[in-house]
Amino acid sequence: MRALNIFLSGRLAPLRQWAVVGALLVGAPFAVRAQQVLVQADVANDTVKTTFGPNRRWFVHGYLALGLAAGPGQTGAKLRYGFTSAEARVGGRLKRRLSNSVALCGDLNYGYLRYELAQEAGKLVPSSTLHQHEYLGIHQLATEVALRFNYGRRGNVVGSYLDLLAGGTWAAGTRHTTEDVPAAGINSVETTEYGLPYLHRFGSVVGARLGFDRYALVGRYRPSSAFASSYAAWPELPRWTCGVEVGLF
Repeated sequence: MRALNIFLSGRLAPLRQWAVVGALLVGAPFAVRAQQVLVQADVANDTVKTTFGPNRRWFVHGYLALGLAAGPGQTGAKLRYGFTSAEARVGGRLKRRLSNSVALCGDLNYGYLRYELAQEAGKLVPSSTLHQHEYLGIHQLATEVALRFNYGRRGNVVGSYLDLLAGGTWAAGTRHTTEDVPAAGINSVETTEYGLPYLHRFGSVVGARLGFDRYALVGRYRPSSAFASSYAAWPELPRWTCGVEVGLF
């Protein structure tokens, strides 16, 4: 302060005063910049508990699934196994967490199920006629509920789980396709019938799903008959499908 008083004294005092004021004005922006807000947060929003997410109270996601027909068919209704006797599904799932280890899930999905019938002596479904290839196809809508048991430590992720599921299906469309070679020089002739009266329109399903985050192994069993009550004497098709599921999240 003494040095400043000496500087401001004398005949150059007015000029010196303006010099000091100018220096303060030049340095003012830097002083303001030094007080710039580096982190800004809404305290109210930061303290609100999140209720939606993979391991929160509510979670919704889509999924794709592919399962292969499995298990024995009765004599007269045997299959050719592999990807020609399979089911593809696409759907959505709502999960409601009940506790840290238990949740309830609800599904709605569309699936196409196709059985390739084995062409061998003794075939009865849907007739005894043998063909080069023969398929039964079912377009179906399904709804399922599952009780989920989570295990292992995890953050806000789906984690590892076991689902015990049950549901019902409705056959929105059915078809029967045959392929034959009628004569030399003709590759094949395909015939398709729609709206099959002998396939059951409504069915039931139970099963289990073992999941690891977005991937799961799924097995389903069909307790209900594949055929309508007026065709109860027909041999039963295989009741199992086993496959994989991929969550879309």
